[in-house]
Amino acid sequence: MNQIFIMGGGGQRQSNYEALRLLCMLMVLNLHSFAGYTNGNGLWQAFDFFRESTSICAVDCFLLISGYFGIKWKFKSFFNLVFQILFYSVGIYLVCVWMGITEWSLREFLVRFLCLYRNSWGFVVGYMILYFCAPLLNTFSQKVTSHELLVFIVVLFAATNFICLSVESNRIFTYSLLYLIGRYLKKTDAPNSLKISASKAYWITTVVIFGLVYFVLFKGLKIISAETITTLPVGFLGFSYSAPFVILQAVFLFLVFSRLNFTSKFVNWCAASSFAIFLIHMHPTIKKIGYYSYTRSLYQLDVAQHIVVLILLIATVFILSILIDKVRIFVSNLCLRLVLFIRSRLPQKWFMIDTYIPQSLIAINNE
Repeated sequence: MNQIFIMGGGGQRQSNYEALRLLCMLMVLNLHSFAGYTNGNGLWQAFDFFRESTSICAVDCFLLISGYFGIKWKFKSFFNLVFQILFYSVGIYLVCVWMGITEWSLREFLVRFLCLYRNSWGFVVGYMILYFCAPLLNTFSQKVTSHELLVFIVVLFAATNFICLSVESNRIFTYSLLYLIGRYLKKTDAPNSLKISASKAYWITTVVIFGLVYFVLFKGLKIISAETITTLPVGFLGFSYSAPFVILQAVFLFLVFSRLNFTSKFVNWCAASSFAIFLIHMHPTIKKIGYYSYTRSLYQLDVAQHIVVLILLIATVFILSILIDKVRIFVSNLCLRLVLFIRSRLPQKWFMIDTYIPQSLIAINNE
């Protein structure tokens, strides 16, 4: 995501984690191209479920990164987050109207300013809630010991999977759970202290997830509903973001990249626009008639054609979204300068988010 969180130290972004963010966005595109519940058969269908299993931890990884570095309340990052969401929410709708993809509606235009598309941008809604809760979560994770934090994570995991079963409450609990796991990994210096083969562990958990979903839930229990297999309580063994093996898979993939050490301006340049890939292909105006409908139509092709076209499609959406977002960044920077100019002539406390946070939290979050 673009400047949603500020990485520790305020210096140059670490390319290994930026590369992980890019990989996760490719994984999201892969996830949203899957329709194997009602399409395919035999080995092709099994392979389809396996490729879904390799990518199901993408969202969890994003949240682990946020927790590992800690979301810091900065005016510039908050402005860029809100501007980016509004830019695509309103902009894509206007472009679709101009191209004749959808009809103009004043009501729909005004709705686009709310940006609360639970069925399309549910991640954005959940992340915004997490953004405002981050100071409390940061303070808690820093005040308690590693053991106490781990105990709370276990309790929160149990509550998430066995008590908070509604979609909205589960999303909030899941995002907080993953954020705190990221804080725990940072607090315990897990990338260096855990002496395990993270890459091997990632593939083992991937195979376990595939076995549970394909052989137990899909073939064994005959569950062919995507919604059922991704939500609790069935999702506890399936594709739920709070499922134990999905969380472990995310942790292991995070450890793989955290142990890399390289710097790439190109990777950082691309990763600055990674969030745009999600916002564009999941925009409610084009979701059903665009990426989703087209990827499902590919199941009418033979296997080889399906694979080739799908790879080309994912690469095209990935690259074009990054290029489009560079325009958004240019416009955002211009607007930010204007806002900063206006801000300099108004009481500064109006624009200091930490003004509204208790002093005890400000102190600990600035450590």
